[in-house]
Amino acid sequence: MSYMPAYAEIHYGDRTVLLAGSKRQDRPDGLGITTEGMEGWRSTPEAKVTLTERASGNGAHDIASSEILYSARTVTIHWVALAEQHDAVIASLNMLLSAAGQLVRLRVADGADDTYATGYVTVSSDASWHEGRMVGTMTVVCPRPERLSWQSTDVQVYPVSSTSGGLFYGGKGRGLVYPLSYGTDAGSPQSVALLRNRGSATAYPVITVTGPMPDGVLLVGSDGRSVQWSGSVARVPLILDCRTQTASMGGVDVSRLLTRRGFPLVPAGGSLSVQLMTPGDGWATISVHDTYL
Repeated sequence: MSYMPAYAEIHYGDRTVLLAGSKRQDRPDGLGITTEGMEGWRSTPEAKVTLTERASGNGAHDIASSEILYSARTVTIHWVALAEQHDAVIASLNMLLSAAGQLVRLRVADGADDTYATGYVTVSSDASWHEGRMVGTMTVVCPRPERLSWQSTDVQVYPVSSTSGGLFYGGKGRGLVYPLSYGTDAGSPQSVALLRNRGSATAYPVITVTGPMPDGVLLVGSDGRSVQWSGSVARVPLILDCRTQTASMGGVDVSRLLTRRGFPLVPAGGSLSVQLMTPGDGWATISVHDTYL
């Protein structure tokens, strides 16, 4: 299905390339979207569902929601480069070609709908020669089929109690660690974050834990799931990726220290509360995007 957005942007490296969606818009990069629009954005990717037909009776056997999966998203943009001089047209084409060989973010905005997807690009252009005009297509293949809201919602949560007090059983769980304290920090509302997802697909937060958190990290969700990392967070932040279910520090994988893997997932059109249960003087920043298929 062809679709004409207000505008689209290609982000790669430190460069942003704008493709205008109408003749009324400025074209700082000399690029626009033709009347053929773009395909693969306002539609779901191909489904990866295997049905087993009933030997007797109508239809196929029932499937569970967890079995409904989708392929990678492929988006095709019909672009046009316009300029008074042919050299400027070639310069606009080169902006698209320079995106090859690296991951890009494709941002598509249309009114309140402002989402992006990440993938790699291939670019083709019309072989016919025109002085001030060139047309072609850019195809963006996104391994992750979801579209994410361009703006994320970031929430900070703090430990239920500081390392200096509270009901703390120590790293080995052999009994209470003294002295006990019941100060105003214990049970602070800031230890709980309410995550919302206004999209149509499950959202996978990214959690950045900033130290010092010497006794590891334990996050418990209102759905009963919990994720726990048993290492120590000091100067280098800990990154918990809820989609890949991995932990990393400074680009190094430290998933081996995950003792619980119930990563928080925010359901489509729903919400989830998450609480930071471990003591420490650090905090966790939870970033979530509205997620669509």
